[in-house]
Amino acid sequence: MTRSRIPRRVPRSLGAAAVPAAVLASALLLAGCGGSSSPAGDTAAGKDDVASLQTASAPPAGDTSPTAAAPSPSTAADQGRPQLRLDMTDAETQVYWEGYWKCLKEHGHKMNLQRGPYSVDQNDNSPTAKAAEKACAGKLPLQPPETERETNPDFDEDYRDYIACLNNGGLHVTALPGNTGWTYTGTNTLSPEKSADLDLSCKVKSFGGKHG
Repeated sequence: MTRSRIPRRVPRSLGAAAVPAAVLASALLLAGCGGSSSPAGDTAAGKDDVASLQTASAPPAGDTSPTAAAPSPSTAADQGRPQLRLDMTDAETQVYWEGYWKCLKEHGHKMNLQRGPYSVDQNDNSPTAKAAEKACAGKLPLQPPETERETNPDFDEDYRDYIACLNNGGLHVTALPGNTGWTYTGTNTLSPEKSADLDLSCKVKSFGGKHG
């Protein structure tokens, strides 16, 4: 069984059905071992599917100011989008992702309501859905630059360190082809809380402090 993103799975619950297809690739980069990359409460499908490399530390709930999560976006097109940090917990990143998903819903994007009020229907490719994605583009969280191959020249080396750290901590995983996530190689005996703590510490240790 594979597990989803270090966004990645954005927060723990940001899985394959949590975000539009165009967003999924980036959302599932570092989500980690707690489920998928969607919001808490299982608002996304594939919560137990793929473990991605994507998480960071957002401000407290209610404070969704993009400036609270440094660093700032690097391109003009990204200005105003929330910038996630490497050290954010799933609960912290969820503040930003739920803001984006709520925006999509308010603009008419279909939802998989069986999975939660803000679980985005991945099969909705209607003009309304595309218009919603365009209207909400400014709320789409940016992944930590350390976890993006385009902005981290040592991404593959860092990812290998990350996988080694997870295994040394007792998670028993192996990287998927292209370092796009990881899958279990044995039975996970760690509790969900310890798995999440290990994932976060391994991400910060393996990706942080080298590319600032």
